[in-house]
Amino acid sequence: MSPPTRTDSIDSTPTELDETNITRTFNIYKPAFRRHYEIKSANDQPLYYVNISSFKPNKPSLTLHASPSSTSPIIAASKFLKLSSDCKLALGDPDDLKNTQWEDMTRESPIHHRYRFEMTIPDVNGSGHGERRVFVWKRTHSVKVENTRAFPLSLRSFKMIEERTGQVVAVFSRERSISKCGKLQIRVEYGEDFARMVLISWLSLFEKASGGGGGGGGG
Repeated sequence: MSPPTRTDSIDSTPTELDETNITRTFNIYKPAFRRHYEIKSANDQPLYYVNISSFKPNKPSLTLHASPSSTSPIIAASKFLKLSSDCKLALGDPDDLKNTQWEDMTRESPIHHRYRFEMTIPDVNGSGHGERRVFVWKRTHSVKVENTRAFPLSLRSFKMIEERTGQVVAVFSRERSISKCGKLQIRVEYGEDFARMVLISWLSLFEKASGGGGGGGGG
């Protein structure tokens, strides 16, 4: 397997990018009749494996693995909450209690498809302190990933905005395919943790919208 290029790798340089200088686009697949997702680069090189829980109590609903193998280390996870649209997002392996950071992703209201979470973004000046910021996933019919065909009737095309600035920092465009979910594009460089959070938060929304409840979660 070829190593990820700068276009697709998750690096840690916290520098914002202009929308005309996109550096990371991911193709997301869910093979038919399989309980996992595959995340590939813009040129379809395998990057990550995402396991969907087989209804095991107290286990994460989704786990994002560091390579295309299901046996590779877990780098992010999601737990779906019972009888709720909310979920808990983990950066790291949930079994590593000391080094895993949990964040809540909540639906803002029962009638609006807006999902909100907070996380710490590395300080651009390199002070090491970081800054808490709020991000919101919301449906869109006007913003799409470059070089994708419009899918105006899709209810699963979303954009992520930074709440403070209103800037679009990520976008997912649904595609018509049996196994391909669509393209996910990250439009800022906020570091490795942010990229992982974009991936696991979007996959959580997509899996829930697909009727998947996962096996984990809690009250």
